[in-house]
Amino acid sequence: MRRKWIITLVLLLLCCGAGAKVTLPSVLGDGMVLQRNTRVKLWGTTDRNAAVTVQTSWNGEKYRCKPHADGSWQVSVATPEAGGPYSIRISDGDFLELKDVLVGEVWICSGQSNMEMPVAGWEHQRVEGALETISDAASTPLLRMFTVARNNADSPQEDCSGAWKTSTPEHVAWFSAAAYYFGKTLSRYMPEVPVGLIATDWGGTPIEAWLSTRTLEALPGINLERSKAKRWMEVTAGQLFNGMIYPLRHYAARGFIWYQGEANLDNSDDYVALTCAMVEEWRTLWGKADMPYYLVQIAPYSYDEPDSRKLPLLIEQQYRIPSVLPFSGVAPTTDVGHRDCIHPPYKKEVGERLAYLALSRDYGVSGLPATPLYKSMQIEEGTVRLHFDGVAGSGNCFRVFGPSERLVPGGFEIAGEDRVWHPAQARIEWGSSDIVVSSPDVPAPVAVRYAFRNWPEGANVVTDYGIPLPPFRTDNWPEK
Repeated sequence: MRRKWIITLVLLLLCCGAGAKVTLPSVLGDGMVLQRNTRVKLWGTTDRNAAVTVQTSWNGEKYRCKPHADGSWQVSVATPEAGGPYSIRISDGDFLELKDVLVGEVWICSGQSNMEMPVAGWEHQRVEGALETISDAASTPLLRMFTVARNNADSPQEDCSGAWKTSTPEHVAWFSAAAYYFGKTLSRYMPEVPVGLIATDWGGTPIEAWLSTRTLEALPGINLERSKAKRWMEVTAGQLFNGMIYPLRHYAARGFIWYQGEANLDNSDDYVALTCAMVEEWRTLWGKADMPYYLVQIAPYSYDEPDSRKLPLLIEQQYRIPSVLPFSGVAPTTDVGHRDCIHPPYKKEVGERLAYLALSRDYGVSGLPATPLYKSMQIEEGTVRLHFDGVAGSGNCFRVFGPSERLVPGGFEIAGEDRVWHPAQARIEWGSSDIVVSSPDVPAPVAVRYAFRNWPEGANVVTDYGIPLPPFRTDNWPEK
């Protein structure tokens, strides 16, 4: 009798397919957001040789595929307009159901510590308005968050660690602040559209770690020896690409946001080439050449000597990127740095400005703030008149911010043929948004700089919408 019972139990287990259940990567889970109006990939593994069937609740359609010899499988599924919650049933003989699935807009959020910094902040490093933001988590019920666990891998990985989280105070508190404010702003302008944010970041990392070593070594003109000599903390070239980007490549997304650069101050002249190579590699991985890429201007901070130009030289390279990389843009931060903290607390402004780029360029929202950019100069009898793009019309002219008795523009320097820089007086030309710069010490000026130091004392020019003027220079003189 006992032997018969044991045999029966074994047969039941075999019939139920014990241990044969289909396995999914961590990024495919309950509560996820899928990219709308496209075809998305669903994938996983099975140890059975039977076909895998996927059925989506939004249209009831079934998709079938035969697993490869190694047990891996993949199907391409059509997604509808924004909506949900939906479910997805997956079967290889046993059923697995994904629940609370939303369809909307998905963004990959990457970079180093200023992207990693959570809404709750870090010890002795706060995020402005954190308590209010955390308390208000319920205002974004259609926003979902996935944080990729740190993984510096020596070879490309098929999976990563993480789980989709809903917008509750606990989950918002420990999610990337810059990414959350980006998503929250998208939700404010598109309240019926779910937003999925995948944060994959690691503090202190150079851009080289986020490219594959194959791509990095193929770059001509890059000073690889200088790159390899850098102090890269726990990671080296390619490791974060392997462990934290490659595993996400099948997950359809609208685009990328990026907050990084501090770790590349010593090789800023390579930054444009490195960025273009990274973005093109990522776009190839995702199979979409026009995926937008929006980066954050690294914020002012007293990196080393006060007169050092490492910071503005890197920022100068960051603003070159949109001219050579299609579907890209820069969110300015000249007004939201901190002299003594490399992690400034003003993440709300960063996220909002990134969102303004996406909303205006990818979602057709008009009338949003634009970034003012230096355009040209003209010399007029001892003064220099500066012309700008992005400042025209009511509501988007220049003004100044911060404590100032006279409310005059600051942060300008001027030089003559001797290339000696002097503090400059500046005034905003009302009605034209030109800025006129001069100094009694430079009777014959030839060049002007604005905010062109690590900590640009007095730089205070913004538009009426509060968008700051980025650092710039009219010269191309080599720095010592």
